[in-house]
Amino acid sequence: MNRRELMAGAGALALAGCSPAAPAGEGAGVAAAAGSADPFGGANLMADVEAYVGFGTHRTGSPGDLATSDWLAGHWRTLGYEIEQTEVEAPNADTTAARLASGGETFDGFAQPPLAFTPEAGVTGKLIRWDPASASAVKGAIAYIHVPRPAGAPSPAAAYREAFQKSAAAGAIGAVAAVSGPSGEVVAINTPVAMALHMPVLQLGEKLKAKLDTLADAGVEVTLTISGPGGARKGKNTIARYGAEGPWVIISTPQSGWFTCGGERGPGIAMSRALAAWAIKQPFPVRWLFIATSGHEWTDHGAHLFHTNQAPEPGETAFWWHLGASFGARQYDETPDGSIAQRDTPNIGRALMATPDILPLCEGAFAGQPVIDKPMPADVAKALGEFRLVLEEGYPSGAGFWGFNAKFHTPIDGADSTTPEIMEPIARAIADVIAAKLATL
Repeated sequence: MNRRELMAGAGALALAGCSPAAPAGEGAGVAAAAGSADPFGGANLMADVEAYVGFGTHRTGSPGDLATSDWLAGHWRTLGYEIEQTEVEAPNADTTAARLASGGETFDGFAQPPLAFTPEAGVTGKLIRWDPASASAVKGAIAYIHVPRPAGAPSPAAAYREAFQKSAAAGAIGAVAAVSGPSGEVVAINTPVAMALHMPVLQLGEKLKAKLDTLADAGVEVTLTISGPGGARKGKNTIARYGAEGPWVIISTPQSGWFTCGGERGPGIAMSRALAAWAIKQPFPVRWLFIATSGHEWTDHGAHLFHTNQAPEPGETAFWWHLGASFGARQYDETPDGSIAQRDTPNIGRALMATPDILPLCEGAFAGQPVIDKPMPADVAKALGEFRLVLEEGYPSGAGFWGFNAKFHTPIDGADSTTPEIMEPIARAIADVIAAKLATL
């Protein structure tokens, strides 16, 4: 039994339909791709990344997330697509205060969801290093958590989440994490939407680890304060459909994330818009469906809702391409002094997986593009991100990207995390593979 059948048996999750007004920026906000003879031009793609980043933080239901939904809807509607938007409800992850104070020093950070708030005056206790071998040491204290990572590896999110849960169970009144990552900045951790953690957790960038070590070694008291509006808010999944008959071709991309997500989400957003402009000019006897999901940072929440409620059945679908994380980001090399050096070459922390029928097409189209020129054969046990859902449900033909970059899930992941020169050949290769696959129908 596949995931779709399991969820159908348990009862589909309800989604409330939205009837959006005229989307924000529908005039000036519609990308150059709509009117360009070449939607895959690097300058067009880069303009869309810059517009996306310009909306601000993309947490589910935030002003930046809602603006992105309406911007995408406006673009797709202008091209002639029929638009459907459905609500995606998730916890409000914004805060009004997220800080650690000791003596005269204050360190502002990121409150790691699921949020637990402190009293207005905060919680005060000694900063005690977390060690699972002596878990009781953090009882009544603020646990100090640091998990090392090998150079070049992504931040060990799962290990941090486990440490948060175990230190809370051991009686810690709060936790401060110096999260290891290439940039030294905070690295937000994706969180299941139903997860609860009854202990406030503050992330500080690893660049502050030396100061936190000093506080822990001195045995001084610190005060942790996290406050915010709490509650839930609603983002939107935006679905665009074009064509009256034939099997479906689905292009999916997540749109939400913890910060501005320039390298993480920007290329997928830009290429989704460009592919939509390209698709309507193709001669193939298919229907097109573009989907941008909110709720992604809540462990693919919006994608789960789409798969359960609106995704065409596998037997009705000719092809699915998923535009996941960081596949069009630039490379940053880690340096001995702890900084990162910007390169103009593609990010090597990316992956491409494809079903057997299109592996040769992908190898040819992506030739010379590092890492993705050697796509992995589809394997649900190895697939990551939202492409995993596509394989779990048995869609017969498709491909998907995922990955990380040095600024992944950090506040500094801006539009400069990609370049036109990196994105353009990827977009053209995707279109080439889709066209070659559809020519066989």
